[in-house]
Amino acid sequence: MSENITMIKDILGIKNESFDKFLEFCEKSISNKILDFCHIKSIPQNLNTLIQEFLIEQYNLNKNGIGNSNLEVTSASDNGQTVNFKNVGGVGAMSSNVDEFLERNLTTLVAYRKLRW
Repeated sequence: MSENITMIKDILGIKNESFDKFLEFCEKSISNKILDFCHIKSIPQNLNTLIQEFLIEQYNLNKNGIGNSNLEVTSASDNGQTVNFKNVGGVGAMSSNVDEFLERNLTTLVAYRKLRW
């Protein structure tokens, strides 16, 4: 188990191993996206807190059951009675969760981005 996962398990008080594989998947997913975006070969130490924030966010979205997506209202109208939702939890929403998290933290990531020719 990585230091990031051990740290957030301590922070959140997770004692069992039921979320370990899910957290490992989340860590690998966010790490690969960071490496691709920044054009670097390894994660700088300072970005580990960003990864830990993402793991905590994903745990909180999925603590009631991995694979159970949570729906969030994205828009609503009155007379037409239209309500639109998006998945924010579950494994199916992982890709969009990663992309949205990275977009929210773009200013942090830009400092580590290298030019690619």
